[in-house]
Amino acid sequence: MKTSKSNFQVGDIFSVRLDNHEYAFGRCISQISLGHIVEIFDYFSEEIIFDTNITEKRLFEPIPIDTWGLFGKRKKEGIWKVIGHEDSFKPENVDHLRYWGMAAEKVTDTKLLGVFDNDCGNIEYSIVNGDEHRIQSEGLHFKIKGRKNEVFLLRSPWGGIQVKEEIEKYRQKISESVGVK
Repeated sequence: MKTSKSNFQVGDIFSVRLDNHEYAFGRCISQISLGHIVEIFDYFSEEIIFDTNITEKRLFEPIPIDTWGLFGKRKKEGIWKVIGHEDSFKPENVDHLRYWGMAAEKVTDTKLLGVFDNDCGNIEYSIVNGDEHRIQSEGLHFKIKGRKNEVFLLRSPWGGIQVKEEIEKYRQKISESVGVK
């Protein structure tokens, strides 16, 4: 199956080879102007085995990826393969997701976009007392300091290294929560 950027599509199931020789699995949710939004499942295997039951639980919120760098001709960041496709796939539980990027007009404006590249408005923030309302990084997520319950993922596409780091971080959290070391 060809896996160029133009052929990677909504509903595609893919595998990602991790550094420990296991595979993680995900699915393409939408195409955006910078690549695609994908979900990574809370399922790992030593073999590339697709089971529709793995699509029931996400490891973390969907992320934008660099499709061309991961599935296209460049393929520089690991082994990513399309292993299946769900023709009737309709993304669920994604309407609340917002991704932000800087607006070109003013440094203090950011643009919020949804999973389908839909415009979700601007966030205007101000610099008060030095940095009270600046955007702050929390790992790969960002929040506006001084505003409650607003955490956004940067809309910039992730590469393979970032995805693998995030997978490892969440797996570590899960292991710690169940007492496995």
